[in-house]
Amino acid sequence: MKIMTATIFEETEKDIEKAFKLQSKPKIEKETSYVLSQIIVTMLGTFKDRLKEINFDTTYLHFNERYILSDKNRLALLEWLKRLMLFSIPTTDLEFGKLKLDLEDWYYQISGKDIDFEYREDYLIKPKQAAEFLGVSNVTLNKYMKQGFEHIDTSSHNKIPKHAVDLWKDPVYCIKMQYLYQEKKRLRQTPEERLSEVYEELVQFKKKYKTPYIEKAFEGIDIDEMDDPSDYYEWRDLLEEEKEITNKIIGET
Repeated sequence: MKIMTATIFEETEKDIEKAFKLQSKPKIEKETSYVLSQIIVTMLGTFKDRLKEINFDTTYLHFNERYILSDKNRLALLEWLKRLMLFSIPTTDLEFGKLKLDLEDWYYQISGKDIDFEYREDYLIKPKQAAEFLGVSNVTLNKYMKQGFEHIDTSSHNKIPKHAVDLWKDPVYCIKMQYLYQEKKRLRQTPEERLSEVYEELVQFKKKYKTPYIEKAFEGIDIDEMDDPSDYYEWRDLLEEEKEITNKIIGET
């Protein structure tokens, strides 16, 4: 299914460039909304064998002004136009999965809101099958799922979209899948729920370094000279997040 002709593509491309040249917020929002709607309509029409629905808040799509006015969004819009022109059947599960993750990523950037993909039952496989395809145990697959390996919360035994297996083997998209999982989780959590998780993660650091005061573990150490300073930066970010969430909760009460 291809709904964007060469003429529409050229006119839309011109409208996008003009809107950004003028830095007209209403025009940029209009073009962003148009491209988004075309992507969703085309995906639902093209991938009927995989997708049932793409759900997001259509009542009021509030754009992230800083992002949509940026050159990054201009380039994203132009790239999506090109991809719309190339939509075709058949598409591999891997190609479909990349498209889905890229749309999800872009949507979070333009709106900061949640988007959900509902799959056909026969496009989902059992966790046991996914583990076999990846060559790992069920225990390891469960760890992957907690890290962001895509799975659907359903009563059915089929929970894994087929593209998740191939994407997990791709270094770039594996990381993107995990990142988007955390973004979605953050959007669906209450501040109190996230604060509880932050506390638990901080406790794990205390257990790892066998001290109730993590700062002592890094005391006197030149962080720039460490072979792997990731623990330090993760701990520091958790402390900052704890402070931000606590202030937010206090401000809401």
